[in-house]
Amino acid sequence: MKPFSKHYLAVAIAAACPFAVASADSIDIDEIVVTASPLLKNTESVNKPVNLLSGDNLKNASAATLGETLNGQLGVSSASFGPGVGLPVIRGQSDNRVKVMHDSVGSMDASAASPDHAVTLEPLLATKIEVLRGPAALRYGSGAIGGVVNVLDNRIPSELPTNFSGGVELRNASVNDETVGVASLNAAAGKIAVHIDGVKRDSNDMEIPGYAEKNPEDINTATKGFVRNTDAQSKSGTVGASYIDGEDFIGISINTLDNNYGVPPDGDELVRIDMHQTRYDLKGEVNNPFNSVQKISAHLGHADYEHTEIEDGEAGTKFTNDAYEGRIELIHSPIELLNHVWNGAVGLQAAQSTFAALGEEAFIPKSDISSSGIFIVEETKHNNWTYELGARADSQKITPVTGPSQGSSIHHESINLSAATTWHFTENQQFSVGIAQSQRAPSLEELLANGPHPATGSYLRGNLNLDEETSTNIELGYHWHHDNFQFSNNIFYNHIKDFIFAENLNEIIDDLNAYAYTQAKVRFKGFETELKIPLARVWNLRLFADQVRATLDDGSDLPRITPMRFGTSLDVEVNQWRANLSATHAAKQNHPGDNEDTTDSYNRLDARVDYTFKHGSTDYTLFLKANNLTNAEIRNASSYLRDIAPEAGRNIQAGVRVNF
Repeated sequence: MKPFSKHYLAVAIAAACPFAVASADSIDIDEIVVTASPLLKNTESVNKPVNLLSGDNLKNASAATLGETLNGQLGVSSASFGPGVGLPVIRGQSDNRVKVMHDSVGSMDASAASPDHAVTLEPLLATKIEVLRGPAALRYGSGAIGGVVNVLDNRIPSELPTNFSGGVELRNASVNDETVGVASLNAAAGKIAVHIDGVKRDSNDMEIPGYAEKNPEDINTATKGFVRNTDAQSKSGTVGASYIDGEDFIGISINTLDNNYGVPPDGDELVRIDMHQTRYDLKGEVNNPFNSVQKISAHLGHADYEHTEIEDGEAGTKFTNDAYEGRIELIHSPIELLNHVWNGAVGLQAAQSTFAALGEEAFIPKSDISSSGIFIVEETKHNNWTYELGARADSQKITPVTGPSQGSSIHHESINLSAATTWHFTENQQFSVGIAQSQRAPSLEELLANGPHPATGSYLRGNLNLDEETSTNIELGYHWHHDNFQFSNNIFYNHIKDFIFAENLNEIIDDLNAYAYTQAKVRFKGFETELKIPLARVWNLRLFADQVRATLDDGSDLPRITPMRFGTSLDVEVNQWRANLSATHAAKQNHPGDNEDTTDSYNRLDARVDYTFKHGSTDYTLFLKANNLTNAEIRNASSYLRDIAPEAGRNIQAGVRVNF
């Protein structure tokens, strides 16, 4: 690309995001690059805890929801609301404290507003999923105080495919008679690359080993062997294209999603969610546009989202979100300061949305929400030490368009700071320390909710007097590797002042349990440890354990916290065959929180076998998976519905994957 055109493209990319938002008023670990790190490090170079799923590991883990796909990763679990919803939980935190993103831009749906709202990102279309825990999430703003889940795909190509390529996958599951079809195509003409993909899913009610209710009042009328109203149908499709010149590109994509799923009933009323989203993305990247700049990348997203809660066949509350979000990052060339060479990135992020809940039972007023943030991340090395500093400032404004607070803007400012150091005391060992102080502004529903939400069986009351949450997080980590041996351990302590949560009032309003948002000091503490051992040339053993404990300042327990887990998995690969056997034990949750029931311990056994062969230039993979082989009754401590809807029973899944 000629210098003038490269500079022009850099300016165009840099201008795209802020202008558009304003106008709206088995892969080796060393080879896996962490896109969510601004300096594009591999996993062993990142100072802070990161989970990565890509390649065959991602394909084998992919499930119907994002939470279930990530469930079992270190420090990560799923907050299920029936099989149609699975929201990621990172170290006991979810909802507005875990930012779910598509390629570093928000999902722009309603998943953070309520636990019965599904995420609009499709795991089966992802090429990589990154999970950032602790201080690593700072550069993504106040909505990432608990962590970040970044889902990447190829909908906007960044490289020219050398040949016409694609893939098809078909799978069927026994536990709910689920059928899934996935297809993708990649092609190029000159400097234009095109990507097309789609997925379709259809399932019936989910089977379970016993009664749906934990303690049924009448076993003669109680539902046994399945959970009612848990069938689902969804489809998603994407078209994207890019202009690519060497390492530089600019591209667009359009994605549509339709998702209709049932919510397990607490009583006779049946509630379904009928969800639709159309999303547009513009993304570009320019390398070395100026002497002092190594890279400029920008991403703008716009989503038109809506879902209707259908109660006993009639339309009830309708949620809409007309949202824009843009992000631009600049990686500067190394600079010398204070006798050290610094590498780093600076960035801007802005978002604008109009969010509404409409209908007789709407509990959130229609509101305009705008936010903006600026951040910087810098790194330097000295001898065997790596130092990293980061800072971010955010501003949020919420202006209700309807309701008692109509026209009165609510402003919040937040500051995030982090510092980390890693000591590489031998070639194969490193010790890291990280500390971060982060703030989160209250969300729309936390401030202004007032009314019934039948889908969750709750009556919610917001609180206009809520302050920003302030989190102080301390992280200690140790990592050792030698050939294929790996060991890692992380210990964390997170003290959150003015933690916002919905307190169970032990009252009934309009036949619904009443909750009111309040604040208190909360402490999260825990650990994550993992050991990988090659037993022989074709065998690999993994041992893992994680735990998080969350308590309020008065010593009482925070509800819906994942219990301690530990387990093992054994992988074997012989010629064209690959197999895996894994076992996980989850302890009894004896600290369920006030007015909440305990959950029993359980053991889950899973297995998988794949056979791959080649015919011409086409690769074929036949796979067979078995989840919960012992048909254990699993009640998820992170789920609001654990007492009326356990997790799936024994599930046998078979499929074929074709790549050409």
